[in-house]
Amino acid sequence: MYDTEIQKLTGFNRIYQAECFPDEVDKMYGKSTGDKKRYLKWLYTWLSILDSDGMNVLNLEQFEQLKGTSNPNLYAIRHPHSQINERYIYIYADEESSVLLTAFKEKDAADYQLAITRAEHIVAELEGE
Repeated sequence: MYDTEIQKLTGFNRIYQAECFPDEVDKMYGKSTGDKKRYLKWLYTWLSILDSDGMNVLNLEQFEQLKGTSNPNLYAIRHPHSQINERYIYIYADEESSVLLTAFKEKDAADYQLAITRAEHIVAELEGE
């Protein structure tokens, strides 16, 4: 169902992505190239901080550990003042390296739960379960 390969994200030292992550980003933005360009610029700014600071970013408003999931190691990058309310779920491979798993627009709680379920399946496949 999910690709289990990970690849280093170009331009970063310790940021990786599940092979399915770019497709999920494309699906999230659809044909809106203006939104995609603007929000990816925002994302890459915060990924640069994640790349340099690792788990120390968790005290920032844009990063959160997801609560109430079957996997306590899921985290999200969020744009608190975004009109489209995009989210990017990731895990820490270690204290410094991160793997981007899925991207989605949160319109309601069900969207978040579906994305968490996708992320948990990707993690299970990455771990060979």
